Amino acid sequence: MATAPNLVVAGDPGVARKLRESGRFPVVFDAASATELRDLSKSGQVSPPAAFMFAPGFVEDLPGAGVPFLANGLAGSGFTVLVHAFFSERGDVFDPKVRVTAAQLRLSELLATLGASESAPEPGPQSQAAPEPHPDPGPQGPTPWSQMAPWPQRERGHQAPPGPPQGTSLRDAPQPRPAPGPQAPNPAPNPAPNPAPASGPSAPTPSPSRASSNGWPGPQPAPAAPSAAAAAPAARRGRVIAVTSAKGGVGKTTTSVSLAVHAARHLRTVGRSGTVALVDTNFQQADVARYLNLESPTILDLVRDGGSLSSQTVRNHLAHIAEIDLYALLGPPDAVHADPALINSGLYGRILPVLRRAFDYVFIDTPVAELYHTTFTDLILPEADAILVPVEPNRVTLEAARSWLRAITLPQHSRGGGVDPEKLSLILNRARADVDCGPEDVLDLMPGWRFVGVIPDDRARMQAVNNRRLGDLHADSDLEATFRDILRIVTADAVFDAAAPSANGSQSRWRRLLLGSS
Repeated sequence: MATAPNLVVAGDPGVARKLRESGRFPVVFDAASATELRDLSKSGQVSPPAAFMFAPGFVEDLPGAGVPFLANGLAGSGFTVLVHAFFSERGDVFDPKVRVTAAQLRLSELLATLGASESAPEPGPQSQAAPEPHPDPGPQGPTPWSQMAPWPQRERGHQAPPGPPQGTSLRDAPQPRPAPGPQAPNPAPNPAPNPAPASGPSAPTPSPSRASSNGWPGPQPAPAAPSAAAAAPAARRGRVIAVTSAKGGVGKTTTSVSLAVHAARHLRTVGRSGTVALVDTNFQQADVARYLNLESPTILDLVRDGGSLSSQTVRNHLAHIAEIDLYALLGPPDAVHADPALINSGLYGRILPVLRRAFDYVFIDTPVAELYHTTFTDLILPEADAILVPVEPNRVTLEAARSWLRAITLPQHSRGGGVDPEKLSLILNRARADVDCGPEDVLDLMPGWRFVGVIPDDRARMQAVNNRRLGDLHADSDLEATFRDILRIVTADAVFDAAAPSANGSQSRWRRLLLGSS
Protein backbone atom coordinates (compact mmCIF):
# COMPACT_ATOMS: atom_id res chain seq x y z
CA MET A 1 0.00 0.00 0.00
CA ALA A 2 1.38 3.43 -0.95
CA THR A 3 1.77 5.84 1.93
CA ALA A 4 0.12 9.26 1.71
CA PRO A 5 2.74 11.86 0.77
CA ASN A 6 4.12 14.76 2.72
CA LEU A 7 2.37 17.76 1.22
CA VAL A 8 3.49 21.30 0.37
CA VAL A 9 0.71 23.79 -0.36
CA ALA A 10 2.12 26.87 -2.06
CA GLY A 11 -0.02 29.99 -2.02
CA ASP A 12 -3.19 29.10 -0.11
CA PRO A 13 -3.10 28.85 3.70
CA GLY A 14 -6.83 28.07 3.77
CA VAL A 15 -6.43 24.93 1.65
CA ALA A 16 -3.35 23.97 3.67
CA ARG A 17 -5.41 24.19 6.83
CA LYS A 18 -8.23 22.05 5.39
CA LEU A 19 -5.81 19.39 4.20
CA ARG A 20 -3.95 19.42 7.51
CA GLU A 21 -7.24 18.99 9.36
CA SER A 22 -8.19 16.06 7.12
CA GLY A 23 -5.55 13.96 8.91
CA ARG A 24 -4.62 12.21 5.64
CA PHE A 25 -1.06 13.50 5.37
CA PRO A 26 1.93 12.96 7.65
CA VAL A 27 2.86 16.67 7.39
CA VAL A 28 1.35 19.62 5.51
CA PHE A 29 3.73 22.52 4.87
CA ASP A 30 2.51 25.99 3.92
CA ALA A 31 4.66 28.25 1.71
CA ALA A 32 3.47 31.66 0.53
CA SER A 33 6.24 32.50 -1.95
CA ALA A 34 9.16 31.22 -3.98
CA THR A 35 11.49 32.50 -1.27
CA GLU A 36 9.72 30.44 1.39
CA LEU A 37 9.69 27.41 -0.89
CA ARG A 38 13.42 27.75 -1.45
CA ASP A 39 14.08 28.02 2.28
CA LEU A 40 11.89 25.00 2.92
CA SER A 41 13.82 23.10 0.26
CA LYS A 42 17.14 23.94 1.88
CA SER A 43 15.89 22.92 5.31
CA GLY A 44 15.71 19.27 4.21
CA GLN A 45 12.33 18.79 5.89
CA VAL A 46 10.47 17.58 2.79
CA SER A 47 11.40 14.08 1.69
CA PRO A 48 9.74 11.48 -0.56
CA PRO A 49 7.00 10.61 -0.82
CA ALA A 50 5.92 14.21 -1.37
CA ALA A 51 3.34 16.16 -3.35
CA PHE A 52 3.12 19.84 -4.22
CA MET A 53 0.18 22.16 -4.92
CA PHE A 54 0.44 25.65 -6.44
CA ALA A 55 -2.49 28.04 -5.86
CA PRO A 56 -3.12 31.53 -7.31
CA GLY A 57 -1.95 33.20 -4.10
CA PHE A 58 1.64 31.95 -4.60
CA VAL A 59 4.09 34.90 -4.83
CA GLU A 60 6.74 34.46 -7.52
CA ASP A 61 9.27 36.71 -5.78
CA LEU A 62 12.51 35.21 -7.11
CA PRO A 63 13.72 35.83 -10.67
CA GLY A 64 13.48 32.70 -12.77
CA ALA A 65 11.45 30.80 -10.16
CA GLY A 66 7.97 31.09 -11.56
CA VAL A 67 5.35 28.38 -11.15
CA PRO A 68 6.12 26.68 -14.53
CA PHE A 69 9.83 26.37 -13.65
CA LEU A 70 9.10 24.95 -10.21
CA ALA A 71 6.20 22.69 -11.16
CA ASN A 72 7.89 21.21 -14.25
CA GLY A 73 11.15 20.61 -12.37
CA LEU A 74 9.39 18.90 -9.47
CA ALA A 75 7.26 16.72 -11.75
CA GLY A 76 10.31 15.78 -13.80
CA SER A 77 12.01 14.66 -10.59
CA GLY A 78 9.19 12.25 -9.76
CA PHE A 79 7.03 14.27 -7.37
CA THR A 80 3.27 14.61 -7.63
CA VAL A 81 2.49 18.20 -8.66
CA LEU A 82 -0.88 19.94 -8.95
CA VAL A 83 -1.33 23.47 -10.25
CA HIS A 84 -4.47 25.58 -10.22
CA ALA A 85 -6.08 26.23 -13.61
CA PHE A 86 -5.35 29.92 -13.06
CA PHE A 87 -1.77 29.40 -14.22
CA SER A 88 -2.65 27.63 -17.48
CA GLU A 89 -5.29 30.28 -18.16
CA ARG A 90 -2.66 33.00 -17.89
CA GLY A 91 -0.61 31.19 -20.55
CA ASP A 92 1.83 29.03 -18.60
CA VAL A 93 2.89 25.77 -20.26
CA PHE A 94 3.37 22.67 -18.11
CA ASP A 95 4.96 19.27 -18.51
CA PRO A 96 2.37 16.50 -19.13
CA LYS A 97 3.31 15.06 -15.72
CA VAL A 98 1.98 18.21 -14.02
CA ARG A 99 -1.70 17.90 -13.16
CA VAL A 100 -3.66 21.06 -13.93
CA THR A 101 -6.86 21.02 -11.88
CA ALA A 102 -10.17 22.78 -12.31
CA ALA A 103 -10.94 25.95 -10.35
CA GLN A 104 -13.51 24.06 -8.24
CA LEU A 105 -12.47 20.75 -6.75
CA ARG A 106 -14.10 18.86 -3.90
CA LEU A 107 -11.92 17.94 -0.97
CA SER A 108 -12.52 14.24 -1.60
CA GLU A 109 -11.35 14.67 -5.23
CA LEU A 110 -8.31 16.59 -4.08
CA LEU A 111 -7.39 13.88 -1.59
CA ALA A 112 -7.76 11.19 -4.21
CA THR A 113 -5.60 13.10 -6.69
CA LEU A 114 -2.89 13.49 -4.08
CA GLY A 115 -2.95 9.80 -3.17
CA ALA A 116 -4.73 10.25 0.17
CA SER A 117 -8.27 9.14 -0.61
CA GLU A 118 -10.74 9.46 2.25
CA SER A 119 -11.57 5.78 1.88
CA ALA A 120 -7.95 4.66 2.05
CA PRO A 121 -6.97 2.90 5.29
CA GLU A 122 -4.40 4.62 7.48
CA PRO A 123 -1.71 3.09 9.63
CA GLY A 124 -2.58 2.72 13.32
CA PRO A 125 -0.84 4.71 16.00
CA GLN A 126 1.76 2.01 16.62
CA SER A 127 2.60 1.41 12.96
CA GLN A 128 6.27 1.87 12.14
CA ALA A 129 6.20 0.55 8.58
CA ALA A 130 8.55 2.31 6.20
CA PRO A 131 6.75 4.45 3.60
CA GLU A 132 6.61 3.20 0.06
CA PRO A 133 7.62 5.52 -2.80
CA HIS A 134 4.85 7.78 -4.07
CA PRO A 135 4.73 7.86 -7.02
CA ASP A 136 7.34 5.45 -8.41
CA PRO A 137 9.39 7.40 -10.96
CA GLY A 138 11.66 4.51 -11.82
CA PRO A 139 14.41 2.38 -10.34
CA GLN A 140 16.38 5.38 -9.07
CA GLY A 141 13.56 6.92 -6.96
CA PRO A 142 12.83 10.64 -6.87
CA THR A 143 15.62 13.14 -7.00
CA PRO A 144 15.98 14.83 -3.61
CA TRP A 145 13.96 18.02 -3.81
CA SER A 146 16.83 20.26 -2.70
CA GLN A 147 18.94 18.86 -5.58
CA MET A 148 16.24 19.27 -8.22
CA ALA A 149 17.66 22.47 -9.69
CA PRO A 150 19.74 25.43 -8.53
CA TRP A 151 17.52 28.04 -6.88
CA PRO A 152 17.73 31.60 -8.22
CA GLN A 153 19.25 34.04 -5.77
CA ARG A 154 17.89 37.43 -4.75
CA GLU A 155 18.86 40.43 -6.82
CA ARG A 156 21.22 43.18 -5.57
CA GLY A 157 22.94 40.75 -3.19
CA HIS A 158 20.16 40.79 -0.60
CA GLN A 159 20.03 37.93 1.81
CA ALA A 160 16.83 35.98 2.20
CA PRO A 161 14.86 36.61 5.38
CA PRO A 162 16.02 34.39 8.23
CA GLY A 163 14.44 30.98 7.89
CA PRO A 164 13.11 28.91 10.75
CA PRO A 165 15.15 26.33 12.61
CA GLN A 166 14.98 22.87 11.16
CA GLY A 167 11.62 21.28 11.83
CA THR A 168 9.74 24.61 11.91
CA SER A 169 7.49 26.08 9.23
CA LEU A 170 7.77 29.68 8.09
CA ARG A 171 4.13 30.28 8.97
CA ASP A 172 3.38 28.14 11.99
CA ALA A 173 5.28 24.96 12.72
CA PRO A 174 3.42 22.10 11.02
CA GLN A 175 3.27 19.06 13.22
CA PRO A 176 2.89 15.48 11.94
CA ARG A 177 -0.72 14.38 12.12
CA PRO A 178 -0.98 11.16 14.13
CA ALA A 179 -3.27 8.49 12.77
CA PRO A 180 -6.70 8.37 14.40
CA GLY A 181 -6.57 6.61 17.72
CA PRO A 182 -7.62 6.91 21.34
CA GLN A 183 -6.23 10.28 22.35
CA ALA A 184 -7.52 13.36 24.14
CA PRO A 185 -9.01 16.00 21.83
CA ASN A 186 -7.53 19.46 21.66
CA PRO A 187 -9.32 21.96 23.90
CA ALA A 188 -11.85 24.14 22.12
CA PRO A 189 -10.98 27.83 21.64
CA ASN A 190 -12.01 30.09 24.49
CA PRO A 191 -15.20 31.86 23.42
CA ALA A 192 -14.97 34.47 26.17
CA PRO A 193 -14.91 38.09 24.97
CA ASN A 194 -11.46 38.75 26.40
CA PRO A 195 -9.27 35.63 26.18
CA ALA A 196 -5.55 36.00 26.56
CA PRO A 197 -3.57 35.65 23.32
CA ALA A 198 -2.78 32.04 22.53
CA SER A 199 0.67 30.81 23.38
CA GLY A 200 1.21 28.14 20.76
CA PRO A 201 1.24 27.90 16.96
CA SER A 202 -1.89 27.17 15.04
CA ALA A 203 -3.02 27.19 11.44
CA PRO A 204 -3.61 30.68 9.98
CA THR A 205 -7.17 31.72 9.23
CA PRO A 206 -7.56 32.59 5.55
CA SER A 207 -9.06 35.83 4.36
CA PRO A 208 -12.53 35.24 2.91
CA SER A 209 -11.75 37.33 -0.16
CA ARG A 210 -8.60 35.35 -0.95
CA ALA A 211 -10.19 31.98 -0.33
CA SER A 212 -13.18 32.72 -2.55
CA SER A 213 -11.02 34.00 -5.39
CA ASN A 214 -8.97 30.81 -5.42
CA GLY A 215 -12.02 28.58 -5.23
CA TRP A 216 -9.94 25.48 -4.43
CA PRO A 217 -11.32 23.19 -3.01
CA GLY A 218 -15.01 23.64 -3.81
CA PRO A 219 -18.04 23.20 -1.56
CA GLN A 220 -18.22 20.02 0.48
CA PRO A 221 -21.24 17.80 1.08
CA ALA A 222 -22.89 18.32 4.46
CA PRO A 223 -21.84 15.76 7.11
CA ALA A 224 -24.33 13.13 8.08
CA ALA A 225 -24.29 14.19 11.73
CA PRO A 226 -22.60 17.09 13.56
CA SER A 227 -19.34 16.10 15.17
CA ALA A 228 -17.98 17.39 18.47
CA ALA A 229 -15.49 19.57 16.57
CA ALA A 230 -18.25 21.07 14.43
CA ALA A 231 -20.24 21.95 17.53
CA ALA A 232 -17.28 23.73 19.15
CA PRO A 233 -17.13 27.54 19.03
CA ALA A 234 -15.35 29.03 16.02
CA ALA A 235 -11.73 30.05 16.48
CA ARG A 236 -11.15 33.69 17.25
CA ARG A 237 -10.79 35.88 14.16
CA GLY A 238 -10.10 39.50 14.92
CA ARG A 239 -11.26 42.28 12.64
CA VAL A 240 -8.60 44.11 10.61
CA ILE A 241 -9.20 47.85 10.14
CA ALA A 242 -6.79 49.68 7.81
CA VAL A 243 -6.35 53.45 7.61
CA THR A 244 -5.07 54.41 4.19
CA SER A 245 -5.01 57.11 1.53
CA ALA A 246 -3.50 57.74 -1.87
CA LYS A 247 -1.91 60.95 -0.59
CA GLY A 248 0.55 61.51 2.20
CA GLY A 249 0.08 64.16 4.85
CA VAL A 250 -3.67 63.74 5.30
CA GLY A 251 -3.37 62.24 8.79
CA LYS A 252 -3.32 58.47 8.24
CA THR A 253 -1.02 57.78 11.15
CA THR A 254 -2.64 60.20 13.62
CA THR A 255 -6.04 58.75 12.72
CA SER A 256 -5.00 55.10 13.05
CA VAL A 257 -3.16 55.77 16.34
CA SER A 258 -6.06 57.83 17.76
CA LEU A 259 -8.65 55.18 16.91
CA ALA A 260 -6.53 52.34 18.30
CA VAL A 261 -5.86 54.30 21.51
CA HIS A 262 -9.52 55.17 21.93
CA ALA A 263 -10.67 51.60 21.23
CA ALA A 264 -8.12 50.11 23.68
CA ARG A 265 -8.98 52.60 26.41
CA HIS A 266 -12.73 52.12 26.01
CA LEU A 267 -12.55 48.31 25.88
CA ARG A 268 -10.36 48.32 28.96
CA THR A 269 -13.00 50.26 30.89
CA VAL A 270 -15.66 47.67 29.99
CA GLY A 271 -13.53 44.69 30.99
CA ARG A 272 -12.06 43.71 27.64
CA SER A 273 -8.43 44.59 28.23
CA GLY A 274 -5.68 43.63 25.81
CA THR A 275 -7.91 43.09 22.79
CA VAL A 276 -6.54 45.84 20.50
CA ALA A 277 -3.35 45.82 18.44
CA LEU A 278 -1.87 48.50 16.19
CA VAL A 279 0.42 47.55 13.27
CA ASP A 280 2.72 49.98 11.45
CA THR A 281 3.10 48.68 7.89
CA ASN A 282 4.50 52.03 6.73
CA PHE A 283 7.92 50.64 7.52
CA GLN A 284 9.87 53.24 5.50
CA GLN A 285 8.51 56.00 7.78
CA ALA A 286 7.52 54.06 10.95
CA ASP A 287 5.95 57.07 12.68
CA VAL A 288 3.67 55.09 15.01
CA ALA A 289 6.53 54.59 17.47
CA ARG A 290 7.26 58.32 17.50
CA TYR A 291 3.66 59.35 18.08
CA LEU A 292 3.37 56.93 21.01
CA ASN A 293 6.88 57.66 22.39
CA LEU A 294 7.90 54.01 22.00
CA GLU A 295 11.19 52.54 20.80
CA SER A 296 11.15 48.77 21.04
CA PRO A 297 10.63 45.98 20.35
CA THR A 298 10.15 46.38 16.60
CA ILE A 299 9.39 44.15 13.64
CA LEU A 300 13.12 44.03 12.95
CA ASP A 301 13.63 42.23 16.27
CA LEU A 302 10.99 39.70 15.24
CA VAL A 303 12.72 39.09 11.90
CA ARG A 304 16.14 38.69 13.50
CA ASP A 305 14.87 36.18 16.02
CA GLY A 306 13.69 33.86 13.23
CA GLY A 307 11.68 30.81 14.18
CA SER A 308 7.99 30.24 13.71
CA LEU A 309 5.47 33.06 13.72
CA SER A 310 3.42 31.69 16.59
CA SER A 311 1.13 33.74 18.79
CA GLN A 312 3.72 33.76 21.57
CA THR A 313 6.72 34.76 19.43
CA VAL A 314 4.79 37.59 17.79
CA ARG A 315 3.38 38.73 21.14
CA ASN A 316 6.92 38.84 22.57
CA HIS A 317 7.80 41.43 19.94
CA LEU A 318 4.85 43.79 20.46
CA ALA A 319 5.33 47.07 22.31
CA HIS A 320 2.82 47.52 25.11
CA ILE A 321 1.24 50.63 26.63
CA ALA A 322 0.10 49.29 29.99
CA GLU A 323 -2.05 52.30 30.93
CA ILE A 324 -4.55 51.54 28.18
CA ASP A 325 -3.51 47.95 27.39
CA LEU A 326 -2.70 48.70 23.76
CA TYR A 327 -0.23 46.46 21.88
CA ALA A 328 1.72 47.69 18.85
CA LEU A 329 3.90 46.09 16.18
CA LEU A 330 6.33 48.92 15.52
CA GLY A 331 8.20 49.52 12.29
CA PRO A 332 12.01 49.32 12.05
CA PRO A 333 13.98 51.87 14.11
CA ASP A 334 15.23 53.86 11.11
CA ALA A 335 15.22 53.99 7.32
CA VAL A 336 18.58 52.17 7.10
CA HIS A 337 16.98 49.03 8.52
CA ALA A 338 13.79 49.27 6.41
CA ASP A 339 15.12 46.77 3.88
CA PRO A 340 12.21 45.48 1.75
CA ALA A 341 14.11 42.23 1.26
CA LEU A 342 13.49 41.58 4.97
CA ILE A 343 10.37 43.61 5.75
CA ASN A 344 7.62 43.55 3.15
CA SER A 345 3.97 42.79 2.51
CA GLY A 346 4.68 39.05 2.52
CA LEU A 347 6.03 39.22 6.08
CA TYR A 348 3.07 41.27 7.30
CA GLY A 349 0.76 38.86 5.50
CA ARG A 350 2.13 36.01 7.63
CA ILE A 351 1.89 38.01 10.85
CA LEU A 352 -1.70 39.20 10.41
CA PRO A 353 -3.35 35.76 10.82
CA VAL A 354 -1.48 35.37 14.11
CA LEU A 355 -2.71 38.76 15.33
CA ARG A 356 -6.28 37.93 14.29
CA ARG A 357 -6.19 34.95 16.61
CA ALA A 358 -4.83 37.00 19.52
CA PHE A 359 -6.81 40.27 19.32
CA ASP A 360 -10.37 41.39 18.66
CA TYR A 361 -9.29 44.41 16.61
CA VAL A 362 -6.13 45.02 14.60
CA PHE A 363 -5.64 48.59 13.32
CA ILE A 364 -3.16 49.06 10.48
CA ASP A 365 -1.32 52.24 9.55
CA THR A 366 -0.32 52.02 5.89
CA PRO A 367 2.09 53.69 3.47
CA VAL A 368 0.72 55.90 0.73
CA ALA A 369 -1.66 53.59 -1.11
CA GLU A 370 -0.88 53.90 -4.78
CA LEU A 371 -2.93 51.42 -6.79
CA TYR A 372 0.18 49.40 -7.68
CA HIS A 373 1.94 49.56 -4.29
CA THR A 374 2.43 45.94 -3.19
CA THR A 375 1.66 46.63 0.47
CA PHE A 376 -1.68 48.01 -0.63
CA THR A 377 -2.52 45.46 -3.34
CA ASP A 378 -1.12 42.32 -1.69
CA LEU A 379 -1.89 43.05 1.97
CA ILE A 380 -4.46 45.77 2.63
CA LEU A 381 -6.92 45.07 -0.18
CA PRO A 382 -7.29 41.32 0.43
CA GLU A 383 -6.86 41.30 4.22
CA ALA A 384 -8.64 44.38 5.59
CA ASP A 385 -12.21 43.91 6.78
CA ALA A 386 -12.73 47.67 6.79
CA ILE A 387 -10.77 50.50 5.14
CA LEU A 388 -10.88 54.03 6.55
CA VAL A 389 -9.82 56.86 4.22
CA PRO A 390 -8.98 60.26 5.75
CA VAL A 391 -9.51 63.26 3.46
CA GLU A 392 -8.81 66.94 4.08
CA PRO A 393 -10.91 70.02 3.27
CA ASN A 394 -8.85 70.71 0.15
CA ARG A 395 -10.65 70.76 -3.19
CA VAL A 396 -7.63 69.67 -5.24
CA THR A 397 -6.83 66.65 -3.06
CA LEU A 398 -10.51 65.75 -2.81
CA GLU A 399 -10.70 65.46 -6.59
CA ALA A 400 -7.60 63.23 -6.54
CA ALA A 401 -9.15 61.11 -3.77
CA ARG A 402 -12.34 60.74 -5.79
CA SER A 403 -10.34 59.43 -8.78
CA TRP A 404 -8.38 57.02 -6.54
CA LEU A 405 -11.54 55.66 -4.90
CA ARG A 406 -13.03 54.98 -8.31
CA ALA A 407 -9.84 53.16 -9.39
CA ILE A 408 -9.62 50.87 -6.38
CA THR A 409 -13.29 49.89 -6.64
CA LEU A 410 -13.17 49.04 -10.34
CA PRO A 411 -13.14 45.27 -11.06
CA GLN A 412 -9.67 43.77 -11.25
CA HIS A 413 -10.16 42.72 -14.87
CA SER A 414 -10.51 46.45 -15.61
CA ARG A 415 -7.13 47.03 -13.92
CA GLY A 416 -8.86 48.27 -10.78
CA GLY A 417 -8.36 47.13 -7.22
CA GLY A 418 -11.63 45.20 -7.01
CA VAL A 419 -12.45 46.60 -3.55
CA ASP A 420 -16.02 46.24 -2.34
CA PRO A 421 -17.23 49.84 -1.76
CA GLU A 422 -18.95 48.62 1.40
CA LYS A 423 -15.50 48.16 2.94
CA LEU A 424 -14.74 51.85 2.54
CA SER A 425 -15.54 54.65 4.98
CA LEU A 426 -14.30 58.23 4.66
CA ILE A 427 -13.29 60.59 7.47
CA LEU A 428 -13.07 64.34 7.06
CA ASN A 429 -9.85 65.12 8.90
CA ARG A 430 -8.61 68.53 10.13
CA ALA A 431 -11.98 70.07 9.38
CA ARG A 432 -12.21 73.85 9.61
CA ALA A 433 -15.00 76.34 9.04
CA ASP A 434 -12.81 79.10 7.58
CA VAL A 435 -11.19 77.51 4.50
CA ASP A 436 -14.10 77.62 2.00
CA CYS A 437 -14.35 73.85 2.07
CA GLY A 438 -16.55 72.71 4.91
CA PRO A 439 -18.33 69.39 5.34
CA GLU A 440 -21.18 70.44 3.04
CA ASP A 441 -18.67 71.18 0.27
CA VAL A 442 -16.90 67.87 0.88
CA LEU A 443 -20.18 66.02 0.43
CA ASP A 444 -20.80 67.86 -2.83
CA LEU A 445 -17.34 66.95 -4.11
CA MET A 446 -17.51 63.30 -2.98
CA PRO A 447 -21.05 62.15 -3.85
CA GLY A 448 -21.98 58.54 -3.14
CA TRP A 449 -19.20 57.81 -0.64
CA ARG A 450 -19.93 57.03 2.99
CA PHE A 451 -18.57 59.51 5.52
CA VAL A 452 -18.45 58.32 9.11
CA GLY A 453 -17.03 61.25 11.03
CA VAL A 454 -15.42 64.67 11.26
CA ILE A 455 -12.14 65.19 13.11
CA PRO A 456 -11.63 68.92 13.66
CA ASP A 457 -8.35 70.76 13.31
CA ASP A 458 -7.57 70.63 17.02
CA ARG A 459 -4.70 72.39 18.79
CA ALA A 460 -4.56 69.99 21.75
CA ARG A 461 -4.30 67.03 19.40
CA MET A 462 -1.48 68.65 17.43
CA GLN A 463 0.38 69.42 20.67
CA ALA A 464 0.07 65.77 21.68
CA VAL A 465 1.51 64.74 18.30
CA ASN A 466 4.43 67.16 18.59
CA ASN A 467 5.20 65.96 22.13
CA ARG A 468 4.94 62.28 21.15
CA ARG A 469 2.11 61.78 23.62
CA LEU A 470 -0.79 60.90 21.34
CA GLY A 471 -1.41 57.82 23.47
CA ASP A 472 -2.03 60.04 26.50
CA LEU A 473 -4.50 62.37 24.79
CA HIS A 474 -7.99 62.39 26.27
CA ALA A 475 -10.29 63.79 23.59
CA ASP A 476 -13.01 66.30 24.43
CA SER A 477 -16.57 65.02 24.52
CA ASP A 478 -17.33 65.84 20.90
CA LEU A 479 -14.19 64.22 19.50
CA GLU A 480 -14.82 61.29 21.85
CA ALA A 481 -18.26 60.91 20.29
CA THR A 482 -16.75 61.09 16.80
CA PHE A 483 -14.26 58.30 17.54
CA ARG A 484 -17.07 56.24 19.05
CA ASP A 485 -19.23 56.76 15.93
CA ILE A 486 -16.40 55.66 13.67
CA LEU A 487 -15.60 52.59 15.74
CA ARG A 488 -19.25 51.61 16.00
CA ILE A 489 -19.54 51.54 12.21
CA VAL A 490 -16.25 49.81 11.33
CA THR A 491 -16.40 47.22 14.12
CA ALA A 492 -20.16 46.56 14.31
CA ASP A 493 -19.50 46.04 18.05
CA ALA A 494 -22.33 47.09 20.36
CA VAL A 495 -19.80 48.12 22.99
CA PHE A 496 -19.27 51.36 21.03
CA ASP A 497 -22.99 52.18 20.71
CA ALA A 498 -23.23 54.64 23.59
CA ALA A 499 -22.13 58.06 22.36
CA ALA A 500 -20.64 60.68 24.63
CA PRO A 501 -22.63 63.91 25.05
CA SER A 502 -21.64 66.74 22.73
CA ALA A 503 -20.11 69.93 24.08
CA ASN A 504 -19.91 71.89 20.84
CA GLY A 505 -23.03 72.43 18.78
CA SER A 506 -21.29 73.23 15.49
CA GLN A 507 -19.05 70.17 15.58
CA SER A 508 -22.04 68.03 16.52
CA ARG A 509 -23.91 69.43 13.51
CA TRP A 510 -20.99 68.48 11.27
CA ARG A 511 -21.00 64.95 12.59
CA ARG A 512 -24.77 64.60 12.16
CA LEU A 513 -24.50 65.95 8.62
CA LEU A 514 -21.88 63.40 7.54
CA LEU A 515 -23.42 60.44 9.32
CA GLY A 516 -26.75 61.31 7.78
CA SER A 517 -25.18 60.86 4.34
CA SER A 518 -24.25 57.19 4.90
